[in-house]
Amino acid sequence: MKVEVSDAQIQTVAEQVQVHKFGGSSLADAYSYRRVARIVTEYAGASDLVVVSAAGDTTNRILAILDAKKSGDADGDYGVAEVLLKQLERYQQGLIKELLSGTHQQQLLTTSMVDFERWWDWLAGAEEIDNRAELLSYGELWSARLLAALLKQQGTLADAIDARSFLVADDAPEPFIRVAESRSGLLNRIAAHAGTRFVVTGFICADASGRSLILGRNGSDYSATLIGSLIDSKQVTIWKDVAGVYSADPRKVERVVNLPILDWREAEELARLGSPVLHPRTFQPVNRERMVIAVRSSLKVENQQTRIGLYEDAEPAGKVLTALSEVVLFRVDLRDAKLIQAFEDLELTPLISWNELQQQHAYYAYHQNHLDYMERWLASVDSKQSACKLTGYAMLALVGNRIQETDEYTLFKQQTSEQALRRLALTPDNSAVVAVLEQKLDDRLLNRIHSQLFNHRRSLGVLVVGRGNIGSAWLSLFHRLRERINEQMDVRIIGVLNSTQMWLDYNGLDIADWQDSFARLARPYEMSQLIPELPNAPYDELVMLDLTDATPVAQLYPSFFANGLHIISANKRAGASHESQYNEIRTIQQEYQREWYYNTTVGAGLPLNYALSDLRNSGDRIQSISGIFSGTMSWLFENFNADVKFSDLVREAKAQGLSEPDPREDLSCQDIIRKLLILAREIGLQLDWKDIDVDSLLPDYLADIPLDEFMQRLPELDNAMQDLYLDAQKNGQVPRLLASFAVQDNEKVRARVGIEYIPAGDMLANLIPGENIFVIYTDWYHEMPLVISGPGAGKEVTAGGIQSDLNQLLSRLADHR
Repeated sequence: MKVEVSDAQIQTVAEQVQVHKFGGSSLADAYSYRRVARIVTEYAGASDLVVVSAAGDTTNRILAILDAKKSGDADGDYGVAEVLLKQLERYQQGLIKELLSGTHQQQLLTTSMVDFERWWDWLAGAEEIDNRAELLSYGELWSARLLAALLKQQGTLADAIDARSFLVADDAPEPFIRVAESRSGLLNRIAAHAGTRFVVTGFICADASGRSLILGRNGSDYSATLIGSLIDSKQVTIWKDVAGVYSADPRKVERVVNLPILDWREAEELARLGSPVLHPRTFQPVNRERMVIAVRSSLKVENQQTRIGLYEDAEPAGKVLTALSEVVLFRVDLRDAKLIQAFEDLELTPLISWNELQQQHAYYAYHQNHLDYMERWLASVDSKQSACKLTGYAMLALVGNRIQETDEYTLFKQQTSEQALRRLALTPDNSAVVAVLEQKLDDRLLNRIHSQLFNHRRSLGVLVVGRGNIGSAWLSLFHRLRERINEQMDVRIIGVLNSTQMWLDYNGLDIADWQDSFARLARPYEMSQLIPELPNAPYDELVMLDLTDATPVAQLYPSFFANGLHIISANKRAGASHESQYNEIRTIQQEYQREWYYNTTVGAGLPLNYALSDLRNSGDRIQSISGIFSGTMSWLFENFNADVKFSDLVREAKAQGLSEPDPREDLSCQDIIRKLLILAREIGLQLDWKDIDVDSLLPDYLADIPLDEFMQRLPELDNAMQDLYLDAQKNGQVPRLLASFAVQDNEKVRARVGIEYIPAGDMLANLIPGENIFVIYTDWYHEMPLVISGPGAGKEVTAGGIQSDLNQLLSRLADHR
């Protein structure tokens, strides 16, 4: 039943609904489907449309079945077709069984069985299906149904739409879309269902009678922009297995650069010149003044993406080196005016064309893939032997806005002039320069020319979360060391955040007087809304510095990793989270291949984690670690004696920034437990909170009261602490708060945190106040332990440790360019 759609509903759809497209490689198996489902729930709006291709190689499987049946029609043997159809059925229903359960699985399996009964009837001749497009359409239909069912099973409001129910076209080699009719059909289907993620079939449409049609090569990308144009959407995101458009083909060229933006003309020229990322037809339906196409990777959701839109005012720049290893030339006699005009009128635009008047020849260069088409076309026209095919050519092209005004243009001319250059010319709109070469291309040549053109300095955007003691100290340190830091990469701070306010500028913040700037420019924000926007920052890499002690920030680590950010932590709560959450963080980190540095979470600026990593990588095995893990507790106990009140020391430690913001984190041993867990996990041990024996210094009755009240009632600790000190003194000892864990013979881990009495002359009893000490026994250090000691608290020391982690990250990124 047709529903009348109001103008307000149409406007709401245009403003709020975006389109996301996933190709077959993004849906190749059950793992890929789950990844796409996660992307849809995290990155697509509640009412967004999702356009899908056939899963994996489904279309190729269907084509193979069609060819096998055609061969079988000649001799009545459909054995090959039967085998292929069984394999396709097993593949599709296997995805359903692996991804769905219960009612969702049963419903979709029933539908699938009905589909394949029809296929088997067609193969046996019981049902005649003479429309090839009808059979090909099943691939997309199965993908849309399965993804919608998976989303529903996960609790998302979703439904599948067969594009043939609204996308109406007139049959032609490239179907001609009836725009008004198709727009009305789509809006009537979706406008009244705000909050539903509709999964739409790509690649297919139907004529006015309902007969299936296909949209041709790259039909699903075209479907996505077409559907986006029908609803006047502001953005279409095409999720591929590459992270946007690069300065060259990353499969052939090293150290390619991701391009944050491309103008429409640049993107269309790049597609015309053979880029595998986008097809020219994708751009046909686009409203260039409104829509943006974003190209992102579904395999690794990260900051790298390319946004294609109206960027005509961008500075002149050479952006992409593209190449074709095989190009065919057609030489045409200029005296054959009729044939020359036919070439000029041909819908297939040549890569480049030129005239050589002295020889009376015109030349037209085409991609090798178009050779069959050109030969058929030439056979259909009366060429009078005036056209000659020439092979053995290659093409290099440099694409960019106002290319002739750029330094890269000069370099490109110089580099190609040293090759067997047949022709070099600018494209008519000055968005590319094309060189046709009489030679083969190899990757060494591409890498050399790319290196000359794009001696790119990589960039890192830094998001600072937390502006307390450590955050303030690190910002001051960064400001002082900025020139040295930028010798490795272009490092810019793009945001400073506290729990409620955010100062953000993707161009980089001026932090000379950052406190005043923060007070003037910071605005309210929601972290969950900010994270998906961060990939838009125009940087090669992004890192989040977690300089808080906040559990809500730590819980968002998977989202930070999934959105392409590396993380440097001073916050211990992620590394010491409960085992299930910790494992999830590590899984997402590894899936998206992000870096996580957290050396300051244990020992402040001491290189403890680096030392443990070196030992393990060298083949040593750590048997036990013990010592004083807390700089705060070291400071307290080294200054504590019979003449000093323990409560006065706690207040002083808080005032100096030596303790956690809430000193109960230290007194309850929670902070030390976190450090112990981080260390144990760093060396590969399985340890959780429940596995640790703990003797807390904090009475239960002071644990849950407000912080201000606790600070007023601190003297209630004094008597018990004085008794503790005097008891130790009876035997010439002093109390110290120690932590330890050891691997036992049965590979179980014994771990403890609590007060122990230490002989007054022991090294553990004679630390500099605030010093940490870690006593490490290993297979190699079993008679005399490895001891690492030094300041374990203080904002300057911790800030220095954060900077050390940043230096490590910069070195790592440089190694992986």
